[in-house]
Amino acid sequence: MRWMKVAVQTGAECEEAVTQILLSAGAQGVVLEGDGSRRAVVAYLPEHTQVSVDDLEQRVRDLERYGLEPGPARVSVEWVQDEDWAESWKRHYQPLAIGRRLLVKPAWVRAPYDGRIVIELDPGMAFGTGYHPTTALCLEALEELVQEGDTIVDVGTGSGILAIAAARLGAGSIVAVDIDPQAVQVARENCRRNGVHERVWVATGSTAAASALLAGKQARLVVANILADVISDMAEELYGLLQPGGLLVASGIIDDACPQVQESLVRASFAVREERARAEWRCLIAERTS
Repeated sequence: MRWMKVAVQTGAECEEAVTQILLSAGAQGVVLEGDGSRRAVVAYLPEHTQVSVDDLEQRVRDLERYGLEPGPARVSVEWVQDEDWAESWKRHYQPLAIGRRLLVKPAWVRAPYDGRIVIELDPGMAFGTGYHPTTALCLEALEELVQEGDTIVDVGTGSGILAIAAARLGAGSIVAVDIDPQAVQVARENCRRNGVHERVWVATGSTAAASALLAGKQARLVVANILADVISDMAEELYGLLQPGGLLVASGIIDDACPQVQESLVRASFAVREERARAEWRCLIAERTS
């Protein structure tokens, strides 16, 4: 069987949105290749997939309607065989040490743990593997902030990596939500793979679904690794999920959008305590003050 390898050259702030476009087109997985202006989102689609280069380019350009800058929006296609596709995944998804204690690895790799907390993932979604700077920033923040027995909410859970990390770091209960039913299924499978499914409740939806699952409780920690505009729009809802003194870890924020997100959080009565950076991405830690 052959696979269609599709590479989309786009702006950094559109990487996650382009990933979703490719997954909805039938991609079996996504990786990020290159750096700087040569960065591309690369996907592998089955041979029979009915999709055209023109259609993909148009869908990427349409991201401008949502206030995103798609950049070059150039799409290239090449055909690869099964064995080439498999080897490509294995090259890209190797064990990744994050922070002082975490190790993220694909299921097929045996890795020296060196006393680290291991998170084993199905690598079908690149933005849930730890390789993207926003995911790494959130994992490092969780490593520092999670306390034993915490109640935590993960908004936009994707592969479930952040919810799994929170559970492995000692959180007592985690509510994880995503608007994409496919991501919810992946997250559930990954939670079971890591033996934390009895402490992580995964559901389709957003903040309202999270609130319902909390059943009147409030979280000490909320993590939202999503688009900057979405964080801004739901700032008040995120505030409502937290107990007084609780912390929000917000990422998926490109550097140019960071001031706007900070303003939205302050308007929602958050106090922004810290801003962290990796490449062009930002992570904000904010506190519910009352």
